[in-house]
Amino acid sequence: MEERLSSHPFAGSKTGEYFVSDDGKFKVPAIMFNPEWLKNIRADLASYKWKSPDFLLATYPKNGTHFMWEVMTMLLNGSADNVTQPKEVVMIDFSPVEKSEEIIPSPRVLNTHYRLDVLPAEFRKGKTVVVVRNPKDACISMYYYEKNLSSKLDPALATLSTLAFEDYIQDYMYSKDLPYGSYFDYTEYMWSLRDEPNVLLVFYEDMKLNPAEVIQKVNEFMGTNRSPELVQQIAEATDIKKMRKAKEEAKPSKAMQKLTEQMQIKDFNAKDMNKVMAHMYRKGEIGDWKNHFTVAQNEAFDAVLAAWKGGNDIPFTY
Repeated sequence: MEERLSSHPFAGSKTGEYFVSDDGKFKVPAIMFNPEWLKNIRADLASYKWKSPDFLLATYPKNGTHFMWEVMTMLLNGSADNVTQPKEVVMIDFSPVEKSEEIIPSPRVLNTHYRLDVLPAEFRKGKTVVVVRNPKDACISMYYYEKNLSSKLDPALATLSTLAFEDYIQDYMYSKDLPYGSYFDYTEYMWSLRDEPNVLLVFYEDMKLNPAEVIQKVNEFMGTNRSPELVQQIAEATDIKKMRKAKEEAKPSKAMQKLTEQMQIKDFNAKDMNKVMAHMYRKGEIGDWKNHFTVAQNEAFDAVLAAWKGGNDIPFTY
């Protein structure tokens, strides 16, 4: 694949900040709101000792993180009631994992967009759920996230509000310089872990098409032993329209205010963050890429997939 440097404000070529695998052979650009904040996140991750009741959810951005986190948290809670605490409080990329236990105590579902081999080994000790989404829909979803949401989180990201899709799809197809690295590298590596006993890999599209079936697999993997009735209730409660409505109607919480403080987001309060989080749930559709890709873009994307090992090995649903 042809490689290119990204114009993203958090591109590795701009920040010089990376998370690196144990053997030093692989690195991915880090998320960095400011140097001191990232320094604290690194120190926090390095010193953390895994707590056995917890679970880890690992996904590339816009591959169904919020969807699965709600499912897993409802299974832990034994209830299909709306989860009022924000997922981002226990997102180890953004929030100090030790401090976050004051807000969401164990057992809990920690989550990350980093691939497992660039995280400290402690985060590979527990049970991990991985969600994979077809790359064309993931690309579209990430484009709108960057343009409409990331651009509001920090002045450094404001330029993303004018991001052209043609520029973004070129980065998505050819660049390893984006925050978290390439979708293709990430997914190929995580796919290789699918038979590990402490890893459950599911497809986002299966969650949409057969939610109760996938939730039952997660229920069995987590050992939560919830009833078929509750599994069905969770399937209904995690419909994207219901989740979006619940977030829109949520009152600003102390947890959300704490999150904005920990992330050191300027000129943002809990109410602002609530609005942003509600827009995390855009469409969630399978095949929305067909409404956006031009013929030429689709042909270029198919060429990338044909050259990529995962494009032949992984049974995506488009």
